[in-house]
Amino acid sequence: MSESTSNDHMLFNRAAFLAGGLATIGAALPAQSQGAPSLPAGVTPERLLGRLMAGNKRFVDNDFPSVNRVAEKRELLTDSQAPFAAILGCSDSRVIPNLVFVQSIGDLFVARVAGNFPDDLVLASLEYSVEHLGTRLVMVLGHEGCGAVKAVYSALETNTTLPSHLSELQRLMGPGIADVVKARGTENAAVEANVRAGVAKLRTSPPVLSNGADSGHLLIVGGVYHLGTGEVRLVE
Repeated sequence: MSESTSNDHMLFNRAAFLAGGLATIGAALPAQSQGAPSLPAGVTPERLLGRLMAGNKRFVDNDFPSVNRVAEKRELLTDSQAPFAAILGCSDSRVIPNLVFVQSIGDLFVARVAGNFPDDLVLASLEYSVEHLGTRLVMVLGHEGCGAVKAVYSALETNTTLPSHLSELQRLMGPGIADVVKARGTENAAVEANVRAGVAKLRTSPPVLSNGADSGHLLIVGGVYHLGTGEVRLVE
């Protein structure tokens, strides 16, 4: 085995461990207690976003922490959890939130569905995370080259209906990207529009998410993942 192949193999193994749980990236947040997990008192949702994005920078920089104490943390989480962020991401196999943000088991509450747009089941899942687990940050995470967005874009462009259950994606996502299609915008522009529409849907979803967003207790943001670099760019 060449040195390059060996290094790639080692990196793959470390990435695989990351998906199952790595040491938490503190990103200047106060240390949490060794007991039941909870968010440190006084930490704003904006600081939690900073923690999330700091993890993504480490991912982009190929700066992974050592794999240790996973079993210990897993045991601490058997009776409770307090994920600091919830991610609504696409089911795409190339975009794995715990890897993308270098976060451990128990840190992220993740809902994944093709096209990363919320239906009622996703809304219920995110409400549970916010109301019962104390999550104060939600990110809708789209990605470049999204097949679901591409399919809906094509159907709208040709005035056709996607077959079978894919038509549900078109029903949910179509209104959010319709203007991009009419303007003959790019598919990546449609990805951003879909993320914005998803964020708007969450921010106006009563009672839990809309109340949290209106009060400032909950921050709901959008991001787009770049397949080539691994960077997540926040979408305003």
